[in-house]
Amino acid sequence: MAESGPPSNPANDVYSLLIIVAAVFMMLGTVVLAVRSSSLFDSWLPF
Repeated sequence: MAESGPPSNPANDVYSLLIIVAAVFMMLGTVVLAVRSSSLFDSWLPF
């Protein structure tokens, strides 16, 4: 019988998904901040 790796832990999959979702929201927030700063201050930087 062939040996297989350890079974995947479902809790780790949930945490990985949460990290991916958080990273997506951070990227979207950065894009929104850049667009708003560009429209308000004519610059990508808000300061």
